[in-house]
Amino acid sequence: MDVIKTQQISSRPVEKVVVHPLVLLSIVDHYNRVARDTRKRVIGVLLGSSFRGVVDVTNSYA
Repeated sequence: MDVIKTQQISSRPVEKVVVHPLVLLSIVDHYNRVARDTRKRVIGVLLGSSFRGVVDVTNSYA
């Protein structure tokens, strides 16, 4: 069995990003409530997991 070092894990490239539909709806809803009709940026956090080059975004907070 090979031992994988932390550096090897963190240097693995991202091949695919999956964003769940509820996350997209939450982002749009927050933007419409906070910054609609402006050029103002909104700030938030995307939460999820990363496994074998696939990032799975399952939740968000703003």
